[in-house]
Amino acid sequence: MAGNWQNAKGELLTFNHSGLTSSDMTGSFLDIDQDGVLLLNVDKAGKTNLTLYIVPAGKTLSSAYFADGQTDTSDTAKDRIISSEDLAEDSLAEKVYYHISNE
Repeated sequence: MAGNWQNAKGELLTFNHSGLTSSDMTGSFLDIDQDGVLLLNVDKAGKTNLTLYIVPAGKTLSSAYFADGQTDTSDTAKDRIISSEDLAEDSLAEKVYYHISNE
């Protein structure tokens, strides 16, 4: 989990052994769902809160999290992070974060 996670747009999320360290973001544990997806509540400076779904390789984010019949179009062969802000986006695959480097 520790290290840098990046999406296709070049946006980064950074975690250390204690949790999320990206500037202007504070993460706190929310829950683990029945599929083993970790839900991390994130407070963002100047924006509304969001949830980061940390999805293990081999798992698909449940369609229950999506609106309008959308589904998880990310690379299920990799660990990944999906933001609740992006669940309604047609370009979800571009906004999913993948682990690119360790701490």
